[in-house]
Amino acid sequence: MQQIKSRSASNQADARVVAAAREDEGPHGLKEMLAAGTFDFLDFGCSKGASLRFGMRKLRGKRGLGIDIAASKVKKTRQAGFQACQADIRELNAHPDCVDFVVMSHFLEHLPSLRDAEACIRVACTAARRFVFIRQPWFDSDGYLFAKKLKLYWSDWVGHPNAMTSLELYRCLSQVEKASHIRIYGKDRIRCSHDPAVIPLSAPSDSFEWDPGQHGKRSMMDFETPVYREVAAFVAFGDTKLDDIQNRVDNLEKIFDSEDLTHE
Repeated sequence: MQQIKSRSASNQADARVVAAAREDEGPHGLKEMLAAGTFDFLDFGCSKGASLRFGMRKLRGKRGLGIDIAASKVKKTRQAGFQACQADIRELNAHPDCVDFVVMSHFLEHLPSLRDAEACIRVACTAARRFVFIRQPWFDSDGYLFAKKLKLYWSDWVGHPNAMTSLELYRCLSQVEKASHIRIYGKDRIRCSHDPAVIPLSAPSDSFEWDPGQHGKRSMMDFETPVYREVAAFVAFGDTKLDDIQNRVDNLEKIFDSEDLTHE
């Protein structure tokens, strides 16, 4: 009888926390949600909910909570059937190890500065017990393509003030004291100038993929250096093994592994 009562009380607590995720309750409500342990992963910058779906399908999360500073995006995430709340992640006082993992997908590049990205990474790594997954547009090849009078269409978007390279991402992650393993990848290789992501340097800012009507003809050029659509990273904690987790994400090419440093 006592077990039935305990289970009922636990279910009622879960229901209150889930209900809070559907309403704007501010930082106190969010603190309660994280302390309750109802969610097993967080999605920073949840936008419309696509990365929450990714966290469930690819990273095998069971119940995710999206967090976004924009009320309109929180609303869209909820309309997509996910739980979300509004908060500024830079000011989030996350409970240590309150979830299994944190996702930051196409989020860091929208922050005002590298310092803001560092703050969000610290919050994510505090909250996660097992790992943090990051992905964002690839900016490493901007100089290489510039010399060829080309660019990746997202490289000069006004909405990308924090165009972090893989080196800058590494520097942020290497400061995480609890990290046991870091891997950084290029994702979705771009091999030549005929890829739709490559457009003329003269195209206006905030352009999208190559359009023959807008951008005209282009000459064929193989790229001698690796160019990708995205940079991605896993940061593992404790005894978490990355081999199985990374295999759940498609088209990753490893460009850095912290374990390689120990063998030098």
